[in-house]
Amino acid sequence: MDNPVLLAKHERAKATLADMSATWFSSDLHLGHRFVAALRGFEDPDDHDEVILGSLEKLVQPGDKLWILGDLSSGSRGAEERALTLIGNRLGDVEKHLISGNHDSCHPLFREAYQRQARFLEVFDSVQPFQRVKWEGEDVYLSHFPRPGQDHPGMPSRYDELRLNVPLLVHGHLHSQFPMTGRGQIDVGVEAWNLQPVPEHLLRQQLWDSLELPY
Repeated sequence: MDNPVLLAKHERAKATLADMSATWFSSDLHLGHRFVAALRGFEDPDDHDEVILGSLEKLVQPGDKLWILGDLSSGSRGAEERALTLIGNRLGDVEKHLISGNHDSCHPLFREAYQRQARFLEVFDSVQPFQRVKWEGEDVYLSHFPRPGQDHPGMPSRYDELRLNVPLLVHGHLHSQFPMTGRGQIDVGVEAWNLQPVPEHLLRQQLWDSLELPY
């Protein structure tokens, strides 16, 4: 006879995995940003945007939860409004949360951020500069920025006063080609994930695996 205790544990594990697979993470969409689109191999930024949004539509289902860790667009007012409209129209049935980045006018590094919050909240269920979550009993922080001292290759580290120096961090900003950017630190920017969002269960595994890095 099957062990009912083991069966119950198995069912709980499956339910947990199902819950996790319904939560997704991404960062640095840069919709309409011609310079970033070109770096990603697109001559036409509209083609770039279609790939980014198409991947989100395909993978993130209605009712799923999506965390975007900043930089929706280039940051100009027109580009930002366009990005907000596209995200609202194409991901309207998705629970969306924004961790604002340095290209988002709602980030508190900007003096007028408080005036922009309401517009972003028309599209997102919440907007914040960082967020703490619990994964397997450990505090994990979501932020646009990596830890202090890291930035794009050849650039000095910017906004260090806004960064979190914590053991476990999920971030964007770097446009990394690979997810692991340090021990206990994972980049969810689209470059690191084939221009696609990453499901939570895979992100968790990458985060724990990164603890084996020597740096």
